Amino acid sequence: MIDNVANNLANSSTNGFKRTLLQVESQPQQQLYRYQTDPGQDPEKRLPGVSVQVPVGPLGSGSDVYATPTNFEQGQIAMNGNTFSFALSGPGFFAVQNQQTGAITYTRDGSFMRAADGTLTTVDGSSVLDAAGHTIPMPALGKIEVGTDGAVNVDGVTSANIGVFEFNNVNALQPQGATGYTIIPGQNAGIRPATQTSVLQYSEEKSNGDVVKSIVDLITAERWFDANEKSITTQDDATNLSISAVGKNS
Repeated sequence: MIDNVANNLANSSTNGFKRTLLQVESQPQQQLYRYQTDPGQDPEKRLPGVSVQVPVGPLGSGSDVYATPTNFEQGQIAMNGNTFSFALSGPGFFAVQNQQTGAITYTRDGSFMRAADGTLTTVDGSSVLDAAGHTIPMPALGKIEVGTDGAVNVDGVTSANIGVFEFNNVNALQPQGATGYTIIPGQNAGIRPATQTSVLQYSEEKSNGDVVKSIVDLITAERWFDANEKSITTQDDATNLSISAVGKNS
C-alpha cells in the first residue's frame, strides 16, 4: 500500500499520469484436523490402533496483492499557451514510438516539441505518430493550428494529423514508465481510431492523483502497521509467559 500510494504521490504533478489502485485478496483457508491413534484393544497383542480425525477449524494464510489496476479517469485540463502542447478530452491516447527500439507506447501526456529533424516528438525524443503510424512533420515557419480532430493546419492548409486511439478494453494496457502504456501480449485491447476524443491545443492534462487522499492513505497504512506490530508483540508476550510460567514445574 505504501509503495502504491507513494508512487501516486510522487507523480501528482506529472502531466497525463493516471493513479493506480490497490486490490487485496485473502489467501485460501486451510482446514486443520487433529489426528490421533488410539491404543490397541489388547496391550499384549500387536493390534492396530483406531485412527481418529477431529476437525479443529479453518486457518487463514494471510492476504496478498491481487492487482494494481490503473484508474483512467480524466485529469484536469489546463491552458499553457504552448503551440506543441495538447490535451485529450475523452478516453483516447496518443501513440509514440521509440526511435531506437521501434516500440510503440500510448500516452495521455501531450507535452510535445518540434525536434531538430522537423518532426513532432515527446520531450525524451520519441516520435509522435499519425493515424497511419507515420511521423508528423512540423514546419519551422508558419502558424500551426491543430483542430479538435487532430488535423494539423499550417497557415490554413492541412498538412498532417495527430493520431488518437481508443481501446475497447483498457485493462489490456500495462504501465510503461510514468505516463506510457503498452498492450499486454495476447490480450484483446480492441484498439481503434478515436471517435469520442477531442484534441485541445495549447493545453495539458494534469495528473488525476489526489494529493490529500494519498497523504491520508499513508497515515492509514502507518496506523495499520502499528496495529499489526502491537498484535505481534502481544502474541510474543503470551508465548513467553506460557513458557516461563505456565509450563514451569513447581
